Amino acid sequence: MTTTSNQILFSLCNQRKDQRYYKRKDQRYYNSQGASIELLIDGQEIQQSFKGMIIDDSFSGCGLIIIGEKKLYIGQLCNLKMQGIDPILCQIVWLKRLDNNITRIGVKYLIKSN
Repeated sequence: MTTTSNQILFSLCNQRKDQRYYKRKDQRYYNSQGASIELLIDGQEIQQSFKGMIIDDSFSGCGLIIIGEKKLYIGQLCNLKMQGIDPILCQIVWLKRLDNNITRIGVKYLIKSN
């Protein structure tokens, strides 16, 4: 790409959220930290546990690649367990099947109120 193309892409990525090309509320950070998630039904009963890897992370959620069954769906609640911190309650907001046994999912973090 030329310098001009890079400048255009950079400016599109940094526009304010009320402008046309803004896509994300929070900045993404890309990493490859291993993570284990447990999917929940109605936030109470553990249905199944999947191993996965965090691909990107932000203040409001993260993207994961997981290996396991195809029984994932948008709106499903899950606990995201990472080494060194307590499990985080989250919800699947999008998913993309990459292979029969591999799925990329996006989750948003949920805050429990007492």
